[in-house]
Amino acid sequence: MNDTLARVRPPDTDALLSTSLPDVARLSPLDRLELRVGLWLLLRSARRNHSARDTDARALLLDQSRARTDREHDALRKHAVLSVRS
Repeated sequence: MNDTLARVRPPDTDALLSTSLPDVARLSPLDRLELRVGLWLLLRSARRNHSARDTDARALLLDQSRARTDREHDALRKHAVLSVRS
């Protein structure tokens, strides 16, 4: 067995825990609903943050693409002007 992770409780208490499970208070339907709504809100906000980052990345790529296209058109115009003069 891996000794780097020491057991927190002795192995004898595992059997005691399994027998005492019915004594544990169960979650009420309202508690379950609150947990589900909380999880849903948490996932929704994480999804929104992720999509916002995607939108920012897409906008940055679009700006870079437009700038590159503008530079290429400027270079072609300069070349056309210089080739007509000579």
